[in-house]
Amino acid sequence: MKSFSLIILCLALIITSSCKTQEDIDTLPLHNKKVLILGNSITQNGRYVDFLEYYLRKHHPNETLDIISIGLSSETVSGDSEADHPFPRPCVHSRLDDALKHIKPDLVLACYGMNDGIFSEKDDTRFSNYKNGITTLIKKVENTGAKIILLTPTPFDPDPIKNRLANPGEPQSYQHPYHNYGGVLTDYANWLNQIEDTKVINLNSYLNKALVDLKQQNPDSTFIPDGVHPNDIGHFYMAKKILSDLYPEIVIDNATKEVERVKIEPLFVASSNRRKLRSEGWLNYVGYTRGETVKSEDINTTIQKVKQLDLEIEQTLNYSKE
Repeated sequence: MKSFSLIILCLALIITSSCKTQEDIDTLPLHNKKVLILGNSITQNGRYVDFLEYYLRKHHPNETLDIISIGLSSETVSGDSEADHPFPRPCVHSRLDDALKHIKPDLVLACYGMNDGIFSEKDDTRFSNYKNGITTLIKKVENTGAKIILLTPTPFDPDPIKNRLANPGEPQSYQHPYHNYGGVLTDYANWLNQIEDTKVINLNSYLNKALVDLKQQNPDSTFIPDGVHPNDIGHFYMAKKILSDLYPEIVIDNATKEVERVKIEPLFVASSNRRKLRSEGWLNYVGYTRGETVKSEDINTTIQKVKQLDLEIEQTLNYSKE
């Protein structure tokens, strides 16, 4: 009888020590759950996701990290497109239901706005379509039982493309953006920040400040070399802001030095390779239409390849502990 009681006590201690408290879960918002990241070409590039995964794995090596990022170039949340675009811009709502059904996320991060203003002066109809698209996105995600975190659009930097900018009243598009398109994106970001009961991470204000600080040192400097798409430094700042909001205990060093250091670390390289493989596999499996329709029926190949990279990452983490 005593031996049986001892066994029960041991089992209870094992279960108690292995279970995570609600406080543990709340303080690790991207761990121990399936996370889906949606967005446009900036998210499809995925470098900020690489930085995120690297720091999250490095600082919490014993926690489960399960992030699937399926950004799609040219995509909007509004459904709007410009007449001279090579094809109608894809809208996330055309693939959202399938993404939620196949991936079954517990948490969704979504970054939209850069394409939704159609690189033009602020327009009431487009702004209304953006608001409706975001509102519908929130409802669809929450109806599945998942939570959502919105990322504001990143800044627009007109300085590197001054010869392509359009003035008020002139034809405006992605080829000839409105010269103050940054102001339009700031208005979109400000509206997102006013949404009640939804977590919003303001990448726009954070990166705008970083951009101003950089230009004060050198007016010709930028981390958005084509005016729209951040380079590695810009993606680093995106990840840094997300981490500072969700994991304030993770303190990151100077951007330039840190990016150059991190990019050659085995953990970063393995995590980046895993993210790219997984992103492409799930993007195609969920399916999308971008000029042409892409739909894969096979996700098992991706899953098996990811398992091999998981082993590589685990070995890298174990080696770093020694």
